[in-house]
Amino acid sequence: MLKDCIEIFQKKIEHMGNECGNADALILDNYIPADGDYIVVKKDGSVVRCSIKMDKKAGRPVKDLSDGDSQYEDIVFYDYHSRLVSMDKPQDPKKVIHSNNYLSFWIKKESLTNGKLNMEGIDRYFDILSNPRVKYKNAKDSKMYDYIFPVVGEVNQEKLEQCRNWIKQHIFNMQDFGIDISGKNYLKVFFEDDRDLYINEEKRYLMTKIYNKNDYNIDIDEQIYGLPNDNLALNSKKPYMEHKTRKNVVPYLITPEEAATQRKFFDYLMNEANRGYTNIFFDSDEDEIIPKKPGEFITDDFSGFFIQIQKGKELSIQHQDAIVDYKYNLYKHFQYRDVIGSAKDEEIFKEYVNKKQMLAVLDEVIFSKCLSRNFFTDDINVNPELKRNIIMSRDAIFAWLYKGQEQGIDAVLHNVCINTVRDSINNGYMNKVIMQFNFMKSLEEYFGGVNMADRYSDIRKNLSDKINKKGYSQIESDEEYFYAVGQLVYYFISLNKSKDKKHSLANPFFNARNNELLQKKITQFFKKYNYIIGTTNRRFNNLYSMVSSYELTGRVKSEEIIAGYISSNLIYDSTNKEED
Repeated sequence: MLKDCIEIFQKKIEHMGNECGNADALILDNYIPADGDYIVVKKDGSVVRCSIKMDKKAGRPVKDLSDGDSQYEDIVFYDYHSRLVSMDKPQDPKKVIHSNNYLSFWIKKESLTNGKLNMEGIDRYFDILSNPRVKYKNAKDSKMYDYIFPVVGEVNQEKLEQCRNWIKQHIFNMQDFGIDISGKNYLKVFFEDDRDLYINEEKRYLMTKIYNKNDYNIDIDEQIYGLPNDNLALNSKKPYMEHKTRKNVVPYLITPEEAATQRKFFDYLMNEANRGYTNIFFDSDEDEIIPKKPGEFITDDFSGFFIQIQKGKELSIQHQDAIVDYKYNLYKHFQYRDVIGSAKDEEIFKEYVNKKQMLAVLDEVIFSKCLSRNFFTDDINVNPELKRNIIMSRDAIFAWLYKGQEQGIDAVLHNVCINTVRDSINNGYMNKVIMQFNFMKSLEEYFGGVNMADRYSDIRKNLSDKINKKGYSQIESDEEYFYAVGQLVYYFISLNKSKDKKHSLANPFFNARNNELLQKKITQFFKKYNYIIGTTNRRFNNLYSMVSSYELTGRVKSEEIIAGYISSNLIYDSTNKEED
């Protein structure tokens, strides 16, 4: 699938190259150089200075330019084409200088004050660039240089010496250009020149470092194949990466040109990650790339590929999948109802029509707004129960909302909802319990169940009539029975005289596995609190009598007991008077 994404990326950059004349525009438009001070030495010897600092909240750099934004575009270009593949593959063997060609000179500012950079180090860097073949003692490394040499040709020694001399004369006197050398940010010097030369010198370095290790390279029909660097590592410490069942154990082999394109692909992904766009969609029909931030959705129909990326020391792909026939709008509208009629927040009870709205209300009500930012994170800094619910359900929820894969989502959401309801009851968050329970029942209706708002309204009215009249009444269904049990349990607990009364007292009823145990606990609570209950309390007497005499025909449903427990209590209801 990665190959499919890279093919779409390749078509995209080719199209942009034909359109605007710059094949790297897709990358450079969002490329952000590291924080630090930048100097461009112009061809006429004048100097342009620029200071760059990333505004992380805004997701863009703050620039202090001495020569306008046009110079910033040059700096972006020079910087992008002067990078090392990694610090493990430097031009300077002592890793003091971090650039890859003689037209650029990168150091950390602290190297000017701690003695790491000296004249010997400057010469060491330029000497290597002057004669690149010297350092390629390994035959396969040397072969990679031979591969690119016909394209790049000999090094321009005159220009190299001009750059060397300028650095030697000025690098230790940066204060003359208004540069503060304190701190640990970068100081980068670029020498103005044709962009083709920068690209040429980058290739001279890059093609010898483009692979993970040239020792893995093989020749097939006079074509070199090797293991790329990106998102993949293979060394003596990682033997599990090898394909032991193949004659060649290297897991992935591509040509140098393919490796160069793949590197650009990962450069593009890193740019998006730096901007906070970690969900990347590749439209296979339109050959388009659609980056999105967490919580954002594609608002059109979509078929293609999805990758989720994460920025660390290097860019890594955390998740990938193919998406077939994604729809932004829900296949039917979700109606969030006040099912038990006890909620206070009326604005949230409405119709939700698309997946963005659905995620927002799900995240708020069930996950305390912690789901969207933790779909792919390993370090989830929330309470243990919420963390467990996120980990248990996030893959299925993401597949449902972002990929259009609904299989099994109803069961997953039901389990996480009931877990959340129980946890909120234990913590005494009764307003949350009501909202979460209503959401759970609204989801059941959405996935093909009945409208429980009408059902609970009927149950409540029937029970109210029965407990307020004289004479014998009986419970008519299991649902009515469980609701009545919940009402009775809440009444018992309300009689508890403890100063720090907890709703967790109801847990034995919610956790009862059979009706025998449920009736036993009801009898225990009656014996515990009957000293407070008057013999003339008709509502209680009728409710207790009906519950005690009911014969359950099915299994115990704890969530229906919870429904009765969290609904306003009929025994205390002042709107209905007992019949005389």
